[in-house]
Amino acid sequence: MELKRERADWQEYELLDSGHQEKCERFGEVIVVRPEPQALWSPAGTEVWQQATVRFEQRGDDGNWRVIKEPPESWLVSWNQLRFGLRLSSFKHTGVFPEQAVNWAYLQSILKPGDQLLNLFGYTGGATLAALSAGAEVVHVDASRPAIAAAKHNAELSELADRPVRWIEDDVVKFVQREIRRERRYEVIVLDPPAFGRGPRGEVWRFEIGLQPLLFACRELLKPGGQLLLNAYSLGFPALVVEQVAREVFSEATSIESVELCLPEQAERGFLLPAGVTVRVKL
Repeated sequence: MELKRERADWQEYELLDSGHQEKCERFGEVIVVRPEPQALWSPAGTEVWQQATVRFEQRGDDGNWRVIKEPPESWLVSWNQLRFGLRLSSFKHTGVFPEQAVNWAYLQSILKPGDQLLNLFGYTGGATLAALSAGAEVVHVDASRPAIAAAKHNAELSELADRPVRWIEDDVVKFVQREIRRERRYEVIVLDPPAFGRGPRGEVWRFEIGLQPLLFACRELLKPGGQLLLNAYSLGFPALVVEQVAREVFSEATSIESVELCLPEQAERGFLLPAGVTVRVKL
């Protein structure tokens, strides 16, 4: 397996510095310090850290935001023509995963007008917006009502709300099983599964248990020549593990590649912070 590295390209987001298991990031005008277990090196400097607006302080499995300068309740950042509404939330999130811009650009490069895309565990809709902007028709599925509301809001901000998209609040596994019975087919499927999650009716998702059967189900939904993008981030599994599961399921694939998603530091040393892995499957 050859692991490619691709860098997220932004104008309104920057990884300013990282080190001592933290990262200092700029989302628009808001500078955020968050835990980053992989940053085992020392920070490149001190000045940008002193300009932080907020800092997430981890305490065991929990934590809270410490306000240094009062941030806006919500604010906007743009990636190309896509716009995202951000706010500080629990679990140290802001509402967007900036490393995923690598995948948004990839989707825009492969999709044609009228293509059908299924976005599973769609969160706040980055992949959905990228697909809509390329002229694709999208089915966006997530078990979280607030996440779907945020995705709809981002579609409105991006002036894409009138594009062909279905917003589905449902357990991903159950929805996929129904799509198989309906004999639906898609050109592209995007999966961004969490390590653990619960569906709207208490359904339990565990990555290490649910991944393989879900991929087998998704194989039935892909059209000949279709593509599947599988994201795995912060889960502790090497890229090789995730890729080999995909190789088992999609044994007939014409190509399978793993891409390490990286955030480049703005510090002069230019360290790359690994932020997840995407496995791309082409039938």
